[in-house]
Amino acid sequence: MHPALRSKSAATAGFTLFEICIAISIAVLIILAAVPSIGGILQEQRAKKLFNEFDALTKEACSRAVTERRPYSLVWDDSGVTLQPLTPQEGDEQQPGDRVDFGEKLAPDLLLPAALVKDPPAIWTFWPTGTCEPATITCHVPGASWTATYDPLTEQPTFTSS
Repeated sequence: MHPALRSKSAATAGFTLFEICIAISIAVLIILAAVPSIGGILQEQRAKKLFNEFDALTKEACSRAVTERRPYSLVWDDSGVTLQPLTPQEGDEQQPGDRVDFGEKLAPDLLLPAALVKDPPAIWTFWPTGTCEPATITCHVPGASWTATYDPLTEQPTFTSS
């Protein structure tokens, strides 16, 4: 091969600074596009985890109401929801897992569409017959919002996440 051709092909074998900058810019754009979607996935997992904890508490309320043949309630406060008998009896004790904490001032909203009063207390009742009051629960935890509408006969939720 002619020496002039060999030196020219050797000179063009590498990347120029401009080509490297373009490649890095494209890589940065791809990473920036992927980060929000990863954040969304993490927020959705957090919402689902909070819902699963809450739903487990509702199932426990139903189970205890049927097993013990007395009504149980989920009672709301500023930071969470607590499971307790509607009419406490002697010997009733709080057990581990009888509460879901959402954080200060972040407890979900409770809507009782069948309530007979305008602003009912934040208490959702489960009856010994295996039914509950119809309820819609909305959780507005930042990055983990969800809504669950519970059927009064089956106590099964319709879950939506946003």
